[in-house]
Amino acid sequence: MEIREWAVGAAAYALGSVLPAEILARRRLGTSLLQVGENPGGAGTWRTLGPQAGVAVILFDLGKGVVAAWLARRVAATLEGFVLICTAPVAGHNWPLYLLFRGGRGLGPAAGVLMVLSGKAFLVAFGLGALIALRTRWVPTVGIVALPVYLLLMHLWEASPHEMAAAVTVSLTVAVRQLPWLWSRLQERLLPGSP
Repeated sequence: MEIREWAVGAAAYALGSVLPAEILARRRLGTSLLQVGENPGGAGTWRTLGPQAGVAVILFDLGKGVVAAWLARRVAATLEGFVLICTAPVAGHNWPLYLLFRGGRGLGPAAGVLMVLSGKAFLVAFGLGALIALRTRWVPTVGIVALPVYLLLMHLWEASPHEMAAAVTVSLTVAVRQLPWLWSRLQERLLPGSP
């Protein structure tokens, strides 16, 4: 990998680490969303601070991924560099240094990256995920449905090796952060008396 790829990857991580949900919560509530039991992302902001703040956070988080993927297309000379730059804002969002690696769940910046990599696959996969989430009334359904569908569509539509590798890595980065949270939520739904 080239030095500029490392530098842009570090900048993308730093951008991903900016959590507008935390900034808004500290200004309006005087505390962290994490301390009130919410995720510092769009859905947590929506539930805690209302739809207007939630939409602003969602758009900012999407933008972090869009910027990183756009930069990856222009700067990356290697497959590894492309994957690093695309994955960095998701990792920054999930594990920001200044919050002792306790951040959001990464779907916003991941969606921004995936939108740039394949807009058509994004619309189909995330549209399907959103429809199912409306039916189940459970927001995480969007990612649970959309990420595998997106990867399948990219494979079927013969995405480039760079795009496919970045999409898989971004999806895995979201999954790694989501799994402990998802497991606890499933236990709550399936076993009402469990911790």
